Amino acid sequence: MALFAALQGAGQPSHRGLLPPGLLPPHHHPPVPAPSQEPPADAVFDATNLGTPVVLDKSWRVGITSNPAAQRPDFDDSAWALRDATPSIADVPDAENPDNNDAAASHGPPMHPFAWFRLHVKLAPSHGPVSLLIELPVSHNTSMDFGTQATQSDVEVYANGRRIPPQGPHGDESSHYQAISRIYNLDLAPSDTSLTLVIRTLSLPFGLSAYTHFFATRNIRLGNPQDLGRSLELWSIHTLFERLPRLVNAILLAFLSIFLFALYFTQKGHIEYLWLALHELVQVPIGFIDLAGSTAYLDQLWFAAIILQLVLISAYLYFEFLIAFLALRRRWFITLLRFTAPIMAGVAPALLLVGHNHFIGVVVLLELLGSVLWITGWMLFCFITLIAATIKRNFEAGLLLLPLVLSMIGILEQVSSGMTDFGGRPYRSPLTLQAGPIPIHFASIADFVGLLAIVLIIFGRFLRIHRDQERASGELAAARNVQELMIPQEKLQTPGFEVDSVYNPATEVGGDFYHLDATPDGGLLVVIGDVAGKGLKAAMNVSMVMGALRRVSERSPAKILESLNRVLVGSESFTTCQAAWFGANGELVIANAGHLHPYLNSQEVGLPGGLPLGVLPEISYEEVRLYLHPGDRILLLSDGVVEARHGSGELFGFDRVHNLSNQSAFYIADAAKEFGQEDDITVLTIRRLAQAIAA
Repeated sequence: MALFAALQGAGQPSHRGLLPPGLLPPHHHPPVPAPSQEPPADAVFDATNLGTPVVLDKSWRVGITSNPAAQRPDFDDSAWALRDATPSIADVPDAENPDNNDAAASHGPPMHPFAWFRLHVKLAPSHGPVSLLIELPVSHNTSMDFGTQATQSDVEVYANGRRIPPQGPHGDESSHYQAISRIYNLDLAPSDTSLTLVIRTLSLPFGLSAYTHFFATRNIRLGNPQDLGRSLELWSIHTLFERLPRLVNAILLAFLSIFLFALYFTQKGHIEYLWLALHELVQVPIGFIDLAGSTAYLDQLWFAAIILQLVLISAYLYFEFLIAFLALRRRWFITLLRFTAPIMAGVAPALLLVGHNHFIGVVVLLELLGSVLWITGWMLFCFITLIAATIKRNFEAGLLLLPLVLSMIGILEQVSSGMTDFGGRPYRSPLTLQAGPIPIHFASIADFVGLLAIVLIIFGRFLRIHRDQERASGELAAARNVQELMIPQEKLQTPGFEVDSVYNPATEVGGDFYHLDATPDGGLLVVIGDVAGKGLKAAMNVSMVMGALRRVSERSPAKILESLNRVLVGSESFTTCQAAWFGANGELVIANAGHLHPYLNSQEVGLPGGLPLGVLPEISYEEVRLYLHPGDRILLLSDGVVEARHGSGELFGFDRVHNLSNQSAFYIADAAKEFGQEDDITVLTIRRLAQAIAA
């Protein structure tokens, strides 16, 4: 549609200078002499009873000539054919006057002949202000009948030899804009009882825009300016009603694009939401630009250039959306369409330069040809891709295919709506519905179906994601319950030792764990560890470790780690772990498998390095033996404390751990959490009590 509008705007004779100079006669002529003779009575339209606007539907003299004198009231039109204003008038012969032609030819090159419609009107004495209204069908400028649009824009009106400029927006250069109903103030003196009304248009001998169909799309009325102004206002309201579905669709598209942007920013992994939001957002201005163009507030060429550019950008964004939406692999045709798309970026600038020189015309043709080829490839890609996905039972692809098919039908319906039949009457498509004063064309129905399809797709995806989240939440809750059963939630009785423990998982389930086991001989076994990763998989590995620890009868920390390593080999992850045996006599034996070193009375205890659990089978670990005096205190912790990160990016770090190592487990854990928890936090403190208290 925009392409035809561009060609129409580019072809305006007085607008861009594309046609040979002299095609249009000048608007200023020598003073007009008085009429030399009165027209016969049967060729005069009686408008003496001009109480209400009258339709000028009779006694038109029609002729084809290139003689500019045909606009003058004294021009002899007695030999011209007499026609009534019916939708289709009979053809008329050329009415060339050799004398006039010679005179016209002596002043310049021969001009293209025009179709002239002359009407002699008789007015009452003291008739008051008189104006002319040329009214177009309301639906005329919502269609794709661009040929008629061009001829409508080239209509010129003369009253008693004077050219009358039309009222309304840009009346002084109306040929630059789409045709609309306009009022012509004839500015007749009250004493003028004779009016020679002349209308000139391009002479097209055949086709839907032929001069023989001149009255099919025009209702010409003469009357008081105020009465005609009310009629024009009513026409403007009906024109707005014609476009109301498009404007409503544009507003809905704006809200939908905002919603899609919100979806994208809350679900960063779904790039298809971003492409679709941009696609809908680019279409929002089209309805309002169409309204501005159809009401003659926007230049035809600018209108066509902007609309065409927006349509091409929208098509490319939809192309990227389909690739992301259907998760298509990169194929040669996708690469070809993607890398040839930039050719469409120059369409609007090239159109706006039409008429400047021949080179620009070649550039425009190349741009339009390239764009047509790209759009053809785009259409084939969209249809074939969506049909193939629908055949594979992709319900969402089927929903997207439906509005695409309906849009193609809607375009054909718009073409037919702008056509006229062989009698020149406008053709109204049977697919157009009427909702009171508002016509709903099939293209608008296709637009609303497209909106509904997108809403259904988003709603379906939301339900599916919600079900997946509920299932995942249920699985995490079950894992959390299992973890709570395995990890001590209440303070255990540990005679001879005071134990404080804090466990803060970063998510619903964590990868940290610890195990406390007080033996009858007054000893205490402590195991602390961290499974790599987070979430359900880490929680399952924690469950494996805790189950294995409950079955271990060893007291040697090294043997315990070796046993756990055999359990975790092949689990596709690794686990750092530390095992410590606290004897009743103060003996402390520690073995380490890649875990953070402990702190004894605020001093870090150096331990030999060891591989994490689950990396390699049959690994042996070294033990370190220490002695705890009554009151000595051991701090064990996971790396979630050290790796807590502030909003500025600063880590909690080992220095802070060292400075706080003499504080309680709760204080250390809270300090790390407030600093910026990113991983599971586990802190244990074990202090040996005096023997008397232990007894």
